[in-house]
Amino acid sequence: MRRDPDTIRRERIWKLVSTITGMLATLLAKKLIRSAYRGVRKAEPTSAFDPASDRFSWPNALLWAVAAGIGLVIAKMVGDRLAALGWKAATGTLPPGAVKEAVG
Repeated sequence: MRRDPDTIRRERIWKLVSTITGMLATLLAKKLIRSAYRGVRKAEPTSAFDPASDRFSWPNALLWAVAAGIGLVIAKMVGDRLAALGWKAATGTLPPGAVKEAVG
């Protein structure tokens, strides 16, 4: 069974749109996490994650790794949501692969 060329085209465009949105959200999250680190620790983030540095500590590195992980997951979710809203505004349809919720 062959797939509709329009469906394939829409899926490829959606993949591109969602990838670009995700990349932008990740870059923004990275900047925000670094700014938060500078605000809390009054130092550059690289000093805390360099095992050769005098300022390195495992608890500090683990804390910021968890915070960065949470920040990146939130950025991905926000990016995906914005991409889906933009897609719906531009096309009037849900993105390819989205599941329509049942009302009732």
